[in-house]
Parts: sequence; C-alpha cells; structure tokens
Amino acid sequence: MNWRIILLLVVAIASCKKYKDPDPISDARLNTKYCNDPAAVNYNWDFPGIPDNNVCIYPAQLFKGNYLYTDSILNIDGAVLKVDSFPISLSQIDSTHLTIKGFCTSTDFSAKANRFFKFVLDSLVGYGQTFCNGKDTICGGGSKLGIGDTSTIQFNYTLQTDTGVVIHRGTAVKK
Repeated sequence: MNWRIILLLVVAIASCKKYKDPDPISDARLNTKYCNDPAAVNYNWDFPGIPDNNVCIYPAQLFKGNYLYTDSILNIDGAVLKVDSFPISLSQIDSTHLTIKGFCTSTDFSAKANRFFKFVLDSLVGYGQTFCNGKDTICGGGSKLGIGDTSTIQFNYTLQTDTGVVIHRGTAVKK
C-alpha cells in the first residue's frame, strides 16, 4: 500500500472529532414571566421569557372597583346644563364583562371591556340599554388612559329621551 494513502487515512481519522454544542448564553430576560394569552391587556409584555398566564391582566380587571363619579350633562350644542357627583361601582363578571351600578337605584348596566383600555355599554334594545325610568335609553362607554392609570375612568355617553338627546361626559375617580 502506498504510504500516501496511509497518511491520508491517518489524517482523515484524526481530524474527525465529534461536534460539541457551545455552552448556552446566559440572558436575564429569559427568566422573566410574561402573559401568553392574546385576550389579556398585557399579552406578550416582557417577552422573551417564561410564559405564565398568572401574570395576565384582563380588560374587566382594569375597571373594577368603587368610584366617585362627577357627571357633566350637556345639551346637543355642548353647553353644560348641570354637574352632579355620586358613587358608582364597576364589578367584574368575567374577563371582559362588567356590571355598572350607581347611575340608577333599580337598574344596573352591562358593559364589555377590551384590551385597549376601553369599554362600551352593551346594546340590548337597539340604540342602547334601558335607562333608569324605563323609557329612555343609554349608549356609550368609558376608557382609561393606560395601564398606569389605575384610578380614573373617563365616561362619554348619550341618553335618548322622549324630548331629545342629552350628552353626558364625566370622570370617575377610584375611592
């Protein structure tokens, strides 16, 4: 056998070394937990990391609580007719649905919140929901400025009455 072939075989065998994966890179971000539920307000915040839906914040959670509501009643031209304050409460039914109490003594309103810091009153009777006296309807909703704003809700809704439309704008501050 030719010495060149033997040398080539020895070099080929000696150069065959099994591949070894490099050590993993340590990254502190991979230890944080993040919400992996698209229905949550904080979906994928703090990604990359460890998925943990226990850190999820759902839309209705943003609004639940007891508030002092200051209501401004405006006519159709935007002139303020009356300002009033009274307590209201928002209760979480599930991840997106709320019950609003305090506007009427006998009627509660249902609303649906979304992951963009807003909620709308459900439309139950065409234009909106039946208001306190059973003859008028209410339509509208509310919003927060963002996740950091835990104490204030801005309301904007209209009442359709037998005498016309009345606009309400108000602010609810958490107690």
